[in-house]
Amino acid sequence: MRTVLLSDICSYVNSKIQVEQVQLTNYVSTENLLQNKGGLSVANKLPSGKVTAFQAGDVLVSNIRPYFKKIWLADRSGGASNDVLVFRKLNDEIYEKYLYYILADDRFFSFSTASASGSKMPRGDKVQIMNYPVKLPPLDQQKKIANILGSLDEKIELNRRMNETLEQLGQALFRHYFVDNPESKNWKKRPLGEFFPVKTGKKDANFGIKDGKFPFFICAQTISHAPSYSFDGSAILVAGNGDFNIKYYTGKFEAYQRTYVLIPHNEELLGFLYFLMKKDLSLITGGSRGSVIKFITKGMIENYRVELPDDNNLAVFAPIFSELLALISHNNEQVYNLIALRDTLLPQLMSGKVGQIV
Repeated sequence: MRTVLLSDICSYVNSKIQVEQVQLTNYVSTENLLQNKGGLSVANKLPSGKVTAFQAGDVLVSNIRPYFKKIWLADRSGGASNDVLVFRKLNDEIYEKYLYYILADDRFFSFSTASASGSKMPRGDKVQIMNYPVKLPPLDQQKKIANILGSLDEKIELNRRMNETLEQLGQALFRHYFVDNPESKNWKKRPLGEFFPVKTGKKDANFGIKDGKFPFFICAQTISHAPSYSFDGSAILVAGNGDFNIKYYTGKFEAYQRTYVLIPHNEELLGFLYFLMKKDLSLITGGSRGSVIKFITKGMIENYRVELPDDNNLAVFAPIFSELLALISHNNEQVYNLIALRDTLLPQLMSGKVGQIV
């Protein structure tokens, strides 16, 4: 295994195409690249002008705030915004999936972050990034290492897709029982505050640490870690600003000061309330305030009213949604464990500490 510089094995793609040649499904920006190596989501809008052309096998990395670890191995051609770095292997002595894992290594993101300049929107130094030192094994070892790590990523993706299916099933069942139900016209409107107290976390976003023992729920889609906890129970967590989203967790955890923590009075209704809030999130947050960063208030959640049956009838349907939520939670736990395993193995394999793989 020899040591080379990143510039010895790949280069930046700088060729441009008109944005009219790109669709939402193959446009990549810092906004639809997901944090913590979560891959890519579908873009919400397209820019004007030209974008950087990429092809399948290229590795795309957000160069804004590199500590967010936004990276994607392209499986299609398309266009990327100027703040997305597009890496392409120089020759066939480099396996593209191995290049992806070089760039997905936490040590690379630390290197890029160290080179970054700018206070509000730090960007990595493109020249310095290419000086990143790389351990390069023979091609056959590159493929074996990438396949080991790739098998973990495939399992992670499988669990995520399974949860998407379970979420869709939950929403379909919720609509069947509570929206399209002919009896709903006889139900009364009930405020969400009737089912749980609305609390917020007390910690600043900087409270999170890499090796924290407890989950730390901030407003981002991803979950950080904290050294201590303030909450213990089964809770629905609502991001109070920015990217409004809903999560669920059971156990000890910490929460950011703009994250709303909802622990139901009746835990048996947790699954039902989770799917209710997922369905109506856009309505709950529809009155969000703020000119730059949108935010919601405690009262918007407490006072949101929805037509529902009485508690006796709710108790009939609640077990269905609780079971679905339990399955989602189990899959999420597997995802967290697989990510931890992958991120532990990755630097060991890439540095050659594991030895030659047969």
